[in-house]
Amino acid sequence: MRFPICLLMLCLCASVNAQTSQSAVPPRSSPPQPASSLSLPMLPLPASIQSGDTIELDCGRTYRGPLLLTGLTGVSVRTRGDCGLASLTTAIPVSGWQRDPKRAAVWVARLDVMPTQLQLDTRFMALAHHPNTPGTWLTGDSIVAGQLRTRLPSADLGGATLIWRAADWLIETRRILRYDGQTMTIAPAGSDSFGLPAHPAFYVEGKRWMLDSPGEWVYEAGQLSLWTPDGRSPEGRVWASPEARAIDARDSRDLRIDSVRIVGATLGIDASGSRGMQLTDVVIENSGEAAIMAGSAMRVLRATVRGSVQDGLRGAYDASDVQVLDSRFDDIGMLGMPRRSRGAIVFEQAQRVIVQRNRVRNAAYLGIRVFRHALVSDNEVVRACLRLDDCAGIYTFARDRLPLHVSIEGNRVSRLAGSQAYAIYLDDFANGVRVLNNQLIDNPGGMQLHNGFDNEIVGNAFINSQRQHLLFNETAEGPSITGNLVARNRFVSVGYVPVYRLWSHHGDRHVDRFAEFRDNRYRNAPLRFAEVEGRGALALDQWFAGIGAGDEAASKERAATTHDADFVDGANRANRTNRMDSTDRTNRTNAAAGHSHPVSSRAQPPGSARAVGRPPP
Repeated sequence: MRFPICLLMLCLCASVNAQTSQSAVPPRSSPPQPASSLSLPMLPLPASIQSGDTIELDCGRTYRGPLLLTGLTGVSVRTRGDCGLASLTTAIPVSGWQRDPKRAAVWVARLDVMPTQLQLDTRFMALAHHPNTPGTWLTGDSIVAGQLRTRLPSADLGGATLIWRAADWLIETRRILRYDGQTMTIAPAGSDSFGLPAHPAFYVEGKRWMLDSPGEWVYEAGQLSLWTPDGRSPEGRVWASPEARAIDARDSRDLRIDSVRIVGATLGIDASGSRGMQLTDVVIENSGEAAIMAGSAMRVLRATVRGSVQDGLRGAYDASDVQVLDSRFDDIGMLGMPRRSRGAIVFEQAQRVIVQRNRVRNAAYLGIRVFRHALVSDNEVVRACLRLDDCAGIYTFARDRLPLHVSIEGNRVSRLAGSQAYAIYLDDFANGVRVLNNQLIDNPGGMQLHNGFDNEIVGNAFINSQRQHLLFNETAEGPSITGNLVARNRFVSVGYVPVYRLWSHHGDRHVDRFAEFRDNRYRNAPLRFAEVEGRGALALDQWFAGIGAGDEAASKERAATTHDADFVDGANRANRTNRMDSTDRTNRTNAAAGHSHPVSSRAQPPGSARAVGRPPP
């Protein structure tokens, strides 16, 4: 694993004792702890844990991790008592602080391990970086692979880290080997890494000369330096987290973790290779790489994930049969300076997944991503795509062109950032996807189908999209977009934003077969109602006379009586009326061995077998 360097100083508001079960209703956040709890000693975890053990952690106490459950079966971990969640951390307290004799605002202390995160009181501290603000990046020139020509305030960069935008959707990280004042040489790339573009936007971090603002820290040559925001001594207030997992449950079976808080770990719970784990009412805060790495047959119920440098919950590539239910994910990929982030709830290759009734708020990249045989229903995604673009609230793709059997139903996606962000994004030949009764409100784009075919887009509300409501984007070497159904949707437009864009690298030869448009309703239709490759801008009557002939009757029938509020209210009614009960959906999905939701069985279109487009993040 490669982890970002960011130091986390933890106010550990709870401690824990060692010896599993489950709770109810929304996720519990740990209550505020009295100041006296900080003076309580941290408690050790059991030295030896066997399969079948139950580990009870005292409420209101903090335990020093990691908790090693690798390869075990039937272990239960839970909080005992009702005085607040037991807490688990891999962080260590840092003591012996003194003022830096050369810089009075900076405090220094010796530390034997390199930290990856740091927290002061309740605040996450950022690793020192240049330039100093998240919105300001430098630019340079890359002429030779692995080298960057740029001028920086100091030549002291050996061992620092270079972070650059490799693409709209991707931030890469590499160690700097040397810098001669003009040319920077970076460490070789891994097999899955992107190289430097010709003129990358970048920043650097991890050197003492970059420590130029309150709330920053740096670690060099065994010394930790911190500029406290309040100027006070950090003695007794700082916790540093080395690279570590808080709960290491790799290759385990049938574990139960209930009502436990995890703070400041690189990876909160690593269940890769596991099967049958249940997480209930866990709270995971200030993670580095990810809060949860999910294994197969995992059930996550009422979890709360607050703050991460990179990801929220990720499914291991070989995971399957995972359920993420009634959980909250806040500020994912938003701690510190921008880094690579895959998203809040991400299943890149995992199959047979249910993501239901969750809330995602403030994510650097994707809100929810699924792959094959998946149900994504009744979730709320608000303000995703805050740091990376070419992004979505809900995302799926099928580069192999095989049917996905995915249902995206009854979700609400709103207020995404980014210029190329879509509430729902069916990417790279996505097919066999049902998009039903979702509310897509105040987003840059409502939906994009990139080379997608045989999908159903029915009963959704597209409200106030800023660039277009629905984009069909054909970039494959041969014709790819075909056989989609767009029916009974509601579109409310603002200003001159077109409802549809139908784009193709092949001119207008194939646009008529992109989709069947039937019984959709349009409010405030713009003069440039649709933009069609090779045909330019079409007014509404031109749309009805051609591609959108199936829309005309429904639109004219209601045009005289429908108001904007009716569209929003209608979307709410549709979601209430057309949604099946969530439990019934889950049962239906589990019963269909492989979550095979009914989809159109039209033939796969001809064309190149190689996907053309960006690689998956």
